[in-house]
Amino acid sequence: MNARAYVLERPGEGLRLIERAVPSPQRGQVLVRNFATAANFHDLVNLQGLLENLAWPRVPFSDNCGEIVALGPDCGAWKIGDRVIANFFPDWLDGEPQKRYCDIVYGDQIDGFLQEYTVVDARSLVRAPRHLEPHEAATLACAGLTAWRCVAVEARVQPGQVVVIQGTGGVSLFALQFAKLFGATVILTSSSDHKLEIGRKLGADHLHNYRKDPAWDQRVLELTGGLGADLVVEIGGADTLLRSINATRLNGHVSIIGVRSGFGLTASVAVEPVLIKNLTLRGITVGNVRQLEAMCRAMEQHSIRPVIDRRFAFADAASAVALMQEQSHVGKIVVDVAR
Repeated sequence: MNARAYVLERPGEGLRLIERAVPSPQRGQVLVRNFATAANFHDLVNLQGLLENLAWPRVPFSDNCGEIVALGPDCGAWKIGDRVIANFFPDWLDGEPQKRYCDIVYGDQIDGFLQEYTVVDARSLVRAPRHLEPHEAATLACAGLTAWRCVAVEARVQPGQVVVIQGTGGVSLFALQFAKLFGATVILTSSSDHKLEIGRKLGADHLHNYRKDPAWDQRVLELTGGLGADLVVEIGGADTLLRSINATRLNGHVSIIGVRSGFGLTASVAVEPVLIKNLTLRGITVGNVRQLEAMCRAMEQHSIRPVIDRRFAFADAASAVALMQEQSHVGKIVVDVAR
């Protein structure tokens, strides 16, 4: 049987739609029929070939939701018909990040999910939350888990703490919902009043348009009586890191999850406030399978749903990439894969 797949032949060439034979799962593998996949900033960098150790040719996109349609030997308790999502790092099952766990990413070194069928490592699978539609569950493994690790794992946000979230992309809105789940006060920044209003409806307590007033860090200090936030979810990179440091309280966290100001740019960091405040500056590259399981349980228990900006048909996947490049979306961009 043949199935449709988008392939990247070499850096910068764009997506090419092909038909090819559906692979068979081997020991410890399952064959997943993909219902949907989601576009992430990571995929833009991937499409440009800017990451190390990329395989060519390959199928891109790291997110999915699908159902198991075939099983190889030794796949544990998984059954045909189970609805699943795959972890961003198939080898990172638990514990702290290590190079040997993070060397392989779906869509980078091995085929991803911008195709109708993908063979995946059974160990990397998590059961999709039952309350979510497939196109919603397809947004969880990259953006959702990145936000969960920021809020729940690294900063361990507690009731009454203050969390600053930059922007209204996928990770940011997941982080907003998780911060509110844990009882935090959320300060949301954006360049758009319209986007801020969407954040308010999700529970953001304070809104700040940085296009009207760039000094959002001073506003954070005002709102916290000069103390600063317990956690800043930093997406801007070189353009915003200094303000994030200034806006963070003694013994606080800055979770660096994006480089919206430009991939490869560097930021000059003032060492003194980091030292004096005893700050933790932590880069966050998604998370492990156990963390993904915990996040899915929490989302199911509390009926948390992702914010979807647009859904695109499989034949129009290039438009999903173009919308991600524009960075005008709010929440997640999804491509429906199944016929």
